[in-house]
Amino acid sequence: MFRPAIQRTEVLVLMAVIALLVFYTASSLTVKIQAPAHDLKIAAAERMTRAMQLLKDSRLEAPVFMDDVNDPNETGLIGRQFTYITTDEGDLDAKISILDPNVAAMVVDYLNKAGVKAGDHVAVTLTGSMPGGNLAVVCALEEMGLKPYILSSVGASQWGANIEDFTWLDMEHTLFEAGIISFRTRAASLGGGSDIGRRLSPRGRQLILEAISRNDIELIASEDLLDAIDRRINYFTESRDLNDYTAFINVGGGAAVLGDAATARLIPPGLTRRMQFQSTRNGGVMAKFGRAGVAIIHVLNIHSMFGQFDYPYAATPTPAVGVGSFYASERYNPWTTALALLILLSMVVIIGFNSKRKIKHHLEKYEPDSYI
Repeated sequence: MFRPAIQRTEVLVLMAVIALLVFYTASSLTVKIQAPAHDLKIAAAERMTRAMQLLKDSRLEAPVFMDDVNDPNETGLIGRQFTYITTDEGDLDAKISILDPNVAAMVVDYLNKAGVKAGDHVAVTLTGSMPGGNLAVVCALEEMGLKPYILSSVGASQWGANIEDFTWLDMEHTLFEAGIISFRTRAASLGGGSDIGRRLSPRGRQLILEAISRNDIELIASEDLLDAIDRRINYFTESRDLNDYTAFINVGGGAAVLGDAATARLIPPGLTRRMQFQSTRNGGVMAKFGRAGVAIIHVLNIHSMFGQFDYPYAATPTPAVGVGSFYASERYNPWTTALALLILLSMVVIIGFNSKRKIKHHLEKYEPDSYI
């Protein structure tokens, strides 16, 4: 019985094999495409690497115990569970995750997407709860040549910068003296509940005041949460309007920055430009910047933030500098993909036309096959 080529088993098997080989080859030959600001990201991550090493060496000058269980990457920058200046519960995995130099590259990525350029003014709020996030931000700002106005809160949640003689302000001072950064916090508050040290003991509040004093930082002395918000806005607007800042960057969950708990939950991590901040009635400093049309970069909820880049969370060891989708992405080679498509289409068309031609020839020259 006559069978055109397209119906023959051996031809179909050969076509399937060729298709699999072409698919495998095309999917294997990928190209790596560098993300925007690639070199800046590498430089920021390298700066944060130097900053972390400097702070570790500084910390180890004292006879301290290196807890390689709670600090598996041995950064020396994971705090304790309970100290006098501990304000809240903390997520240890988040603190481990963000002590990663590649996070500085993430911050550069957010700033680049926000359209921030060298020489721009940015408003920054930092907390003691997440020293890794603070380091990432200041290293990114320094590398990009930005002009930050920084307000900090000193109290820290568990595992953060909650060592009484090694607060975030002490870390920042060490980095400034070593030339890692060229700017410092403008003013600092106690932090904690309502940003006035609530939930801290009198001894804890006194230790924070001493840290602010020994680092020669101006104290933000507020009466309550609303006053803390207003004082911060006054600081930020003493030299320029809110909308003259190109971006607002926040690290951690400072009460005066986020506002009430319900509002805080509405703010996603990472870059936000289109959130309807007008609807956040009880918002803090961040909402006020948002209402002024300023791009917001929020470093909190680290698991979700890392998920935006498909980046490993709480990784041990820390990934090498240069690892992450914010540096480069792998894509299928367009030329290889186009060639593969051309080969498959050509194969189908050639066999189809050949079969059609033979069917026509068979019908014209031969009797139809008998079914009797």
